[in-house]
Amino acid sequence: MTYFNLNAITAPINTKAGLTHAVLQSVLNHAEATKNNRARMENTERGGCWNDEYIRSIGSRDWTLKREKMTKQTIGRVKRFYEEALAWLVDEKHVQSVTVEVKRLGSSKLSRNIILTLNDGAKLEVTP
Repeated sequence: MTYFNLNAITAPINTKAGLTHAVLQSVLNHAEATKNNRARMENTERGGCWNDEYIRSIGSRDWTLKREKMTKQTIGRVKRFYEEALAWLVDEKHVQSVTVEVKRLGSSKLSRNIILTLNDGAKLEVTP
């Protein structure tokens, strides 16, 4: 799977290509770390993305977990960080709801699956 679909950049957000692009941008870009994230990481790295200067922050704090041990708490944080990153889609009424599924794949790997319930009731599944 390629993450670069140049047609998706200009696709309207009410299309499947546009929504898929919006989801990928929201979860694959780095959101700025909070003070609690930096304390947990024992690091002062703020993270964030170059576009934070121009538009409302779009991104996930998932990157702050890269050195965490794989515990139920870590899996819960991954789910929460993805839900936070995608909340704007519901807030701005682009979709009815967002469901994030996180599953453990072995000792050090997770799968993440996002299911959008579109405004017409249809489902769109996105796996980053």
